[in-house]
Amino acid sequence: MHKTLLALAMLGGLAHAADPASAPALKHAQVQSSGRVEAGKDSWRATWPGTVLTTRFDGSAIGFKIDDGMNSYVAEIDGKPAKTIMPARGERTIWLRDLPAGAHTLQLIKRTESPEVPGTVSGFALDGGHWLPAPAPARRQIEFIGDSWTAALASLSDVRECSWDKVRDTTDITQGFAVQVARHYGADWQINAMSGMGMNRNWDGNLPDRNYRTFYPRLLQNDAASKAAVPGWKPQVVVIGLGTNDFSAAIKGSEKWTRDSLTAAYKTGFKELVASVRQRYGDAQIIATAHYLWPDDALRPLIKQLVDEARAAGDSRISGVEYNDLKLTACQWHPDLNDHRNMAATLEEAIDGLKIYN
Repeated sequence: MHKTLLALAMLGGLAHAADPASAPALKHAQVQSSGRVEAGKDSWRATWPGTVLTTRFDGSAIGFKIDDGMNSYVAEIDGKPAKTIMPARGERTIWLRDLPAGAHTLQLIKRTESPEVPGTVSGFALDGGHWLPAPAPARRQIEFIGDSWTAALASLSDVRECSWDKVRDTTDITQGFAVQVARHYGADWQINAMSGMGMNRNWDGNLPDRNYRTFYPRLLQNDAASKAAVPGWKPQVVVIGLGTNDFSAAIKGSEKWTRDSLTAAYKTGFKELVASVRQRYGDAQIIATAHYLWPDDALRPLIKQLVDEARAAGDSRISGVEYNDLKLTACQWHPDLNDHRNMAATLEEAIDGLKIYN
């Protein structure tokens, strides 16, 4: 969501180091939110990964209040990582100090996903200096729809066997292909990624009463009544990467699926998702991605067939892309940093070829 708000900095009483007398005065920050964010008068909540809060200021110290025991964040100053914030229970205040004097842009980016529990940011404050107007949203916009690959799960890992804590701590959406591609084009991004979820069947048959498409319409994944109607969001490109979880684990005898029925359901689900994207965004360029799935390469020919059928039916604004030469050495056979760079380059080549931003 792009929403410029005059956000009341709810940070009264915060101290410089341990000295209450040096607490910054209350001020107003102009904050732009990007991604699927529930923006209130003085707080922002998000479950999807890659959401961004951006504010600008002139000074050498900025703080923000955060309440999130599930997610990690990265605070970037002027486009460079300044601090990684790991999960911790309870409300706390994070300060970035000793910055060079002058104008700065802070971007607070949610590195991870938390479908069941929103993370909350509840205010910004300065220790000296003054606020500047928030930057205007970028005219270029790219949306990414996908699973744990799109969420950059364990992207910082270089081993396949990992504890849950290792998976969480090595996940950084800013190192994933989605953010890399968006930044390459100077675009704002919306990353609607949900690990373990498939078009129809989730990983290993889990949660059979729901799938990715259950959650895609939601602003907050844990709130079925929330609607992801984001003013001003009309991406020129929508990248869809779903199917790994549908087909990569063997179908168990207790599941309702056969291989044929799952394939047929995937075709129907893909067409319904594309229709939903068309309803939301009109003639955005849709890029459907695929890669080799062990053991029988189920996904790549299926995506090619669906794209070819859509184009034959008159939709010239859909195309397919294949990722190749992936090593998958991160946790649980996920893409590692080199794989993410590879996937980003593949998408950039496709977007350049389509002359979307030329």
